[in-house]
Amino acid sequence: MLDNSAVKYLNDFITLAEAGNYTKACDKLYLSKSTLAKHIKDLEESLGHKLFAASGHKLVLTDFGKFFQDYADRFVSLDQEYEQARAAYDEDAASEVRVAVSPHMNCDHMMNMLWDHFVPWYPQYHLATIEYPAAILSREYLVAMGYELVFGLSWSSEDADAGCGCFSWARSTLVAALPLSHPLRNRDELRLEELKNESFILPPQDTALYQMTVACCREAGFEPHVNFTIQGNSNLVDLVSGNVGVSLSTANDLPRQLYSDRMALVPLSPERPIYLNLYYRKDRALSVSARTFFDYAKQIHRDHQKDIPYYGPEVGVENPFFK
Repeated sequence: MLDNSAVKYLNDFITLAEAGNYTKACDKLYLSKSTLAKHIKDLEESLGHKLFAASGHKLVLTDFGKFFQDYADRFVSLDQEYEQARAAYDEDAASEVRVAVSPHMNCDHMMNMLWDHFVPWYPQYHLATIEYPAAILSREYLVAMGYELVFGLSWSSEDADAGCGCFSWARSTLVAALPLSHPLRNRDELRLEELKNESFILPPQDTALYQMTVACCREAGFEPHVNFTIQGNSNLVDLVSGNVGVSLSTANDLPRQLYSDRMALVPLSPERPIYLNLYYRKDRALSVSARTFFDYAKQIHRDHQKDIPYYGPEVGVENPFFK
């Protein structure tokens, strides 16, 4: 079996076999005779067989050399194919912006708006996203998987660690979502412990928002009775408005403009701020595509802070990014 050091000498072997002498092979390979001879010797030692024999002034292949030549040709051909494919992959990767996106804080909608605004200016790039629930996958894992930028939830606007930097994108607060028949529906605010005897409807357990809301309940002195876990705001609204239970979510996920006619949204006291941060790797430089998108996203954020969160035309708001 070939060892790694010998594989790189296969092209030398093929060239020498075709040339039939060291002089011609050295001219093609731009190597000295002593260097080429050493490469062939190393290859023979790795294989455990002689590859060439002298026949007058020519070199000819031994029986094993003839047997091995076809495999050497295929090795070299496969290596060339790999290098071409690798070059194409690197070229494609250089144009790809890989972003992990939280399913909360209206992040998916914001990401679409960002991308729609970015593409006209930078058509050479394309987007690759993954929904990031944040309770199972760590930011470090996503970075290792090649996602250089991550939108994720945090209690802090300055949440950074040794592997990630942090740009705070949006701030929201937890609100209680109550049926319109609930006795606390008309309150300006409520204490979380006032809901300790309620049945809760929360997002799936593998999301950051689930863990954050459960943590808040525990801080308030009770373990929430979770009656349903449900994906999607519309499903949550259907259950709350149907008197199945109450919920906790962010004000960004449940805009009053869209849901106030179906359920009551009451802020918590004390206020529970939640931040959507844009995390970026800082252990090494961002790729050109990721850096371009990151810098442009920060510019959009600076110019349109008053429009964040953007809910879209379904609540009568025109796209602020294209004004």
